[in-house]
Amino acid sequence: MSDKSRFVTLCNAVLEGQATESDVAEFQQVLRDDAESRHAYREQMKIHAYLTWQHGRAAVDESLVISTKPDLPENDWNWNVPAVGLALSILILAIGLTGWWLSSPRGVPLVVISATDMDLAKGSRVFRKQIDIPQGSLKFRLDSGAEVEAIGPVRCELVSDMLLRVTLGSVTVDVGDDAAGFQVETAEAQIIDLGTRFGVSVHDSGETDVVVFEGAVDVHSPPGRSQPSNTIANLKEGEAIRVDKGRGSQRLTSVVVRGDRNEVLAGSKDPVPVIFDITDNGKHKGKHRCYSVRVGGLGPPTRSYVGLGLPKWRPMKGQRFPEAMRGADVVVMYSQDRYHPELEYYVNLSVPSRLFVWHDSRLEPPDWLTQDFQKTNMKLRSGPWAPSNDIISSIEVPEGEDIYVEYEVWQRDVPAGTVTLGGNHNTTNSLRYAMYGIAAKALEE
Repeated sequence: MSDKSRFVTLCNAVLEGQATESDVAEFQQVLRDDAESRHAYREQMKIHAYLTWQHGRAAVDESLVISTKPDLPENDWNWNVPAVGLALSILILAIGLTGWWLSSPRGVPLVVISATDMDLAKGSRVFRKQIDIPQGSLKFRLDSGAEVEAIGPVRCELVSDMLLRVTLGSVTVDVGDDAAGFQVETAEAQIIDLGTRFGVSVHDSGETDVVVFEGAVDVHSPPGRSQPSNTIANLKEGEAIRVDKGRGSQRLTSVVVRGDRNEVLAGSKDPVPVIFDITDNGKHKGKHRCYSVRVGGLGPPTRSYVGLGLPKWRPMKGQRFPEAMRGADVVVMYSQDRYHPELEYYVNLSVPSRLFVWHDSRLEPPDWLTQDFQKTNMKLRSGPWAPSNDIISSIEVPEGEDIYVEYEVWQRDVPAGTVTLGGNHNTTNSLRYAMYGIAAKALEE
């Protein structure tokens, strides 16, 4: 907006309830059309998102608000003392007037990244208040920088470019670098992003599932209820919970995901996965760890372990990925499980399947593997690994070359039902070796 003093005047007039209808209309138009104003609005929304929710409202630390400067270009506004009122006004507007400034008939602007609806062209800019997808998918980018992928059937409301309200189905949100503080609300929970990639599913029964793929989120009880809002959980990468108003929250042991590069929560009408659940006998000291089952996702390169971004499942050097394994459902495992030979895993299969386990070729295979599985001629490798990781400390490679771990593949044909797998090794003296991998593929009838 070219007249910054006019913008300050409009903000204060609206805040104090002295704005005329024409003032309100002008202010709404500025927020819709002016990038600087929207940027200032989003910066204050980020501050609000990090505050602790108590007694149904945010406890605002005034010194934090006043001292914080938005990251604007050098030729943008000078946030001096007269502009402090603007910052505070925008913050309060963000709390109390989040919806109305974008409540025009056009709704919230978004840019289509991909869509199964042929009427939504890639790269097109459209306005939406509601997202209602009976089947298929829609991936879009909001002006805040947040990217959302909705998998049908899904129903959600776009309140603003920093707030999404989900009533049914699954969405995956990637906030990138600019949309920290993005919020997702459901009837059972309020999820506040702390700079991350996360998924939210709302079931027909009303239960809310929250899973973190990268970063962290805070999960609170939903705003607007009679009792004070409270923190349900702080979830980090690889953790998930299910929130139910009758039973509270509990660990969600696994989620079914799809996608080529990043995990995306699968829709309920997707084909039934071969591995539909995996649990373990670990206590995990109050953590909410969750396995991701990537449907049909095994192939080069596929993410190997939770929390380790570099290592991917790959074919041996100079070879093709084993065709017998390509397209199997694969579990993203926890690398630190290699420390616990007493762990057991319970893999639940929906159909008769060929179950694959690939094990670090440097390590003697555990008894349960040699007794119940058959060793094949297939091999895989994971990598590249960071040179500082103790798993690859014994591997020597020429300077400047990437480091990989090689695995021998074992297999077993099993009926539908639950299969129990044991720990990574027989002893507690085999810690500097990689955790094994798990995948399953339906047997041909």
